[in-house]
Amino acid sequence: MTTTWRDRYIRSRYIIQKTIRDYNEKPALRAYLEIFLTMAAISLFGIFAIRPTIITIGKLLQEIKAKEQTINTMKEKINNLNAARDLYNRESDKIDLVSEAIPKEPQPDILALQLQELSMSDNISLHGMTIEDAKILGEISPDDDKTLTFSLNLSGDFFSLVKFGEDIENLRRPVKFDRIQISSTRIGEVSTLNMSFENLHTPYY
Repeated sequence: MTTTWRDRYIRSRYIIQKTIRDYNEKPALRAYLEIFLTMAAISLFGIFAIRPTIITIGKLLQEIKAKEQTINTMKEKINNLNAARDLYNRESDKIDLVSEAIPKEPQPDILALQLQELSMSDNISLHGMTIEDAKILGEISPDDDKTLTFSLNLSGDFFSLVKFGEDIENLRRPVKFDRIQISSTRIGEVSTLNMSFENLHTPYY
């Protein structure tokens, strides 16, 4: 059976009128309906009221999570720095030896003192030391070859001169030399050997 819009209208009107009549005649139904509408209104208004708070709480939770990640990253970096510091402390003696062997600057004055002490310990005479121009203070130019070149003139007996040559090769600061010249001088009955080291090289950085 097909219903028309008029039938649907009459049926809807009947349901509404019946609901109104029951609402007026039945106090229990009226109380339940009022409670339901009240709760629905409270829920609706409550959602709109707490929505900004919920959004704010969500943003705060995101910020807290981001800060926790940052804290974890910082803790990891602190642990890495502590590990690096401990490693540096354990290896500081070796680092000092490396810095002494290959210094940051030419340090010709320190090298001259080391060679003078070496000549005294080997019982030979150091007559002269010639050092090429070197940048002692200030910034070293990029085209610098980072090598200090010098020459030595010594005299003494044969075995002492040989010992000195070996000691130069065993210096903590590496020294390379290209040529050695040996000559002898005789004054009366005393004969002396002279040794000259030319173009000795020692690096720095």
